Amino acid sequence: MKNVALIGGIIGLLFSIIAQLLAVTDDSYTFGNIWFLGVFSGIIAIVCSLYIYKNPLLAGWLLILTTATGVYALAGLYLIPGTMTLIAGINTLGRRN
Repeated sequence: MKNVALIGGIIGLLFSIIAQLLAVTDDSYTFGNIWFLGVFSGIIAIVCSLYIYKNPLLAGWLLILTTATGVYALAGLYLIPGTMTLIAGINTLGRRN
């Protein structure tokens, strides 16, 4: 699940930056208004992927939180990375040590 969370965080970070760049060139600030929240979610997901085995409870809850904030920031554009981080977060919380 570490790799799924890492890839989801990287894709979320890239999608957020691309959404902002397209919003600036298109002059329609629909998905690009709060792009920094999507970038922040991607960065937190990348950091949480490194802590999955050290502190799984915190990493799992933060991955679920980054999914919610990423979907709030970018709506439909964050579905793929959001699904990946949500699956990693739920699996991390459900795993028995």
